[in-house]
Amino acid sequence: MQMTSIWRARAAYTFASLLVVGGATVAIAPQASAGGDGNKVHNCFGRWYNTDWDQRCSGSGAGHAGTYDSEAKCSFEPDNREAHWRAKGSKATYNGHDCDWSVTGVQTWYY
Repeated sequence: MQMTSIWRARAAYTFASLLVVGGATVAIAPQASAGGDGNKVHNCFGRWYNTDWDQRCSGSGAGHAGTYDSEAKCSFEPDNREAHWRAKGSKATYNGHDCDWSVTGVQTWYY
């Protein structure tokens, strides 16, 4: 009778320990780390880092005046989009709304 109680107690302790360790493992799992530049449209493009992204223009700035629309592809959530009107030559950097998990790329359009 005593042996059964000890076995049950050890089994319960082991099971509880596995639950705690398993939960801790999930809680500290790292997010994917990535970054890069999206397509360029008249010198303007989206640049992403892990969960953050920006719309920016390189070189001599925006090649044409107009609206530059960038969309960040987010993992496990809807994509985030930013549209900004730029004057020709604009080199302003606009911070896009961060993704909760990770950004996998940014697509930019001009109109």
